[in-house]
Amino acid sequence: MKRGLLALLLLFGCALPDQDTFQPSPEAEPPPPGPAQPGPRVDRRDPLVTIDFASPDPRYRDPLRYAIRSAESRGRSIQYDVVAVVPSTDQVADGQRRAADVMRAIAQDRVPMGRMHMGLRVEPWVSAPRVLVYVR
Repeated sequence: MKRGLLALLLLFGCALPDQDTFQPSPEAEPPPPGPAQPGPRVDRRDPLVTIDFASPDPRYRDPLRYAIRSAESRGRSIQYDVVAVVPSTDQVADGQRRAADVMRAIAQDRVPMGRMHMGLRVEPWVSAPRVLVYVR
């Protein structure tokens, strides 16, 4: 008797499945689109330096010089990957120019151009162009 009463109480609190359970009503509006979510992290390394070009002329030369000198103190065979990241394909040329400028700034610290490698990624979820400097 107690089991039957318990089962009846449990069923009383449950809704029976019907068409609305598996198929939402057509009047329901889709959720509004939100901001673009960050995509998967393409490069698993942490950058030595991240230069954000949200402002027209970021002051990056002194912090870059400090980071390069610190890296060079650990060994003169370090390779540098200078990667421009842009939000759209129409900014590729600007990204290449910025990466080349960063490479020239690194070369001013007596790093041979043969130890630097330029790269470019288009990532639509970034808010502003940036240049990342990785060591390997």
